[in-house]
Amino acid sequence: MNLFDARTVFLFHGILSVMVSFALWGTLKRRNILGLSLWCSASFILGIGMILLALRGLLPDVLSFTVANVFLYGHTVLRIQSIRLVLGTPEPAYRIILGVLLFLSVYEYLRLVIGGDLLRFSFSVLVFALMSLRLAWWAWRLGSQESFRGAQWIAWAALLLAVTYVLRLISVATGIAESSILTRDLNAFVFGTAGIFSLVFSNVGYLGIALEQSIRNQITAAKAQARAEENQRLSEQIAQLDRQRNLGILSASLGHELNQPLTAILTNTQVAGRGLRLGRFDKIQLLDLIERIETNTQRASQIIERIRNFIRPTGTRSTLIDIEKLAHDVAALVAHEAQQRQVQFNFLPASTLLHVNGDSVQLSQIILNLYRNAMDALIESTQAEIQIHFEERNGRVLLAVRDNGSGLNAAALAHVGEAFFTTKDNGLGMGLSISRHIAEQHGGTLRLINAESGGALAILDLPSKSIS
Repeated sequence: MNLFDARTVFLFHGILSVMVSFALWGTLKRRNILGLSLWCSASFILGIGMILLALRGLLPDVLSFTVANVFLYGHTVLRIQSIRLVLGTPEPAYRIILGVLLFLSVYEYLRLVIGGDLLRFSFSVLVFALMSLRLAWWAWRLGSQESFRGAQWIAWAALLLAVTYVLRLISVATGIAESSILTRDLNAFVFGTAGIFSLVFSNVGYLGIALEQSIRNQITAAKAQARAEENQRLSEQIAQLDRQRNLGILSASLGHELNQPLTAILTNTQVAGRGLRLGRFDKIQLLDLIERIETNTQRASQIIERIRNFIRPTGTRSTLIDIEKLAHDVAALVAHEAQQRQVQFNFLPASTLLHVNGDSVQLSQIILNLYRNAMDALIESTQAEIQIHFEERNGRVLLAVRDNGSGLNAAALAHVGEAFFTTKDNGLGMGLSISRHIAEQHGGTLRLINAESGGALAILDLPSKSIS
C-alpha cells in the first residue's frame, strides 16, 4: 500500500478519529454533558466510517458503501446537535431520525436500483457539503452569541470540508478526477488530507468550547456562592439588629423582672447582716437566708443569660431544642409587658415532648415576634388572651400562636410577611419577614391566617427530631 495513496489517508483518518474520540472523552468525561457524548460519538462513528471506506473492495459493499456513508452523514448530524445543545435549541429527535432514513433510502435507491456510480457519488458528496455548511452556520452562530472562540474554529473547519466537497464534486463532474476516492491521484489525496485537518481543528475547537464553558460555569457558581454568603451574612446582621431592637422595646419588662431577684438578694443580705450584728441568728436561720440569696442569684443569672443568648451575634448553631420549653422561656421575656397590658398567656401542652433541630436564638426570635404581634393585636380587647398550642403531625412539629383579637383584614392577609409591610404606626415591617426567612432556613414554614374561632393564627411548622 503506497503511503501517499488515498486509501492510506482515509485509513489514517479513521484511526485518528477513533483515537481522538476516546482522548476527548477521557479529558472531559467528568463534566457528564449530553453534548459532549454526542460530539465524541460523532468522532467515533466518523472513524469507523472512514475505516470501512478505506477497506472498500475488501469488505462487503453494504459495509464499505451503505454503512460507511450513513456513518459519515450521521457524524455531522450529531455534531450539529451537540452545538445546538450548547445554544439551548436542540433539533427534535424525530427530525434527525427522518433525515437519516431519507438519506439511507435515497442512497440505496441510487446504488441498487439506478446503479450509476457518478449519480450516487454526486448525491452523497452534495449532501455532505450541505451538512458541513449547516454545521459551519450553527458553529458560527454559537461563536457569535456566546463568544466562544473554539466555535469559530469548528465553523472554519466545517467550511474547509464543505469547500473540499464542492471542489471534489466539480473535479469529478468535469472529468478531472474519478468518482472513486480510493485512487492514487492528487485530487483524492488532497480530499482525504483536508478531512484530517478538519478533524483536528474541529475537535480542538470543541475542546476549547468545553473548557471555556466549564470556566464560565465555575465563575458563575463562585459568584452565586459569594452572593449567597453575602446574603446570609446580611440576613444574620439584620436578624441581630431586630433582636436588639426587640430587646430595647422589652427593656422595661426585663428591668422589672431582673429587679425582683436583685431586690430579694439585697433584702436577705441586709436581714442577715443585721441579725449577725445583734447576735440573734442561729445556724438554721442563717442557712435559710443564704439559700434564699443563692436561689435569687441563680434566678438573676438565668435572666441575664436569656438576654445574652438572645442578642449574641454568633453564627447559626444547630442543637436539639425542646420547642415547648423554648416557648415558655420566651414568654418569660415578655411576662412583665403582658402583665401591664393585661394579656393572659394560655399554654396547651403537647401529649409528648416535642424536639426540633435548630438554633435556639433564631427560633426564639420567631416566637418573640409572634408573641409581640399577638399582644399588639389585643390593644383594644377587654379580655386579651394568647393561646399557644403544640402538636406533632406527620413528622412535623407545629407551634400555633392564636390571639382573640379582630384578626387580619384582606389587605393584610395578602401582604403579611413581606418585607417592609406593616399595619403598625411605629413598625418597620421586618419582624415577620425575618421570622419567615429563619423558618425556611430550618426547613420549615411560617403561616399567618385567620382562625375559624376568631383572631389571628400564626403556625410555625418545623421538622420533628426524635431522641434516639
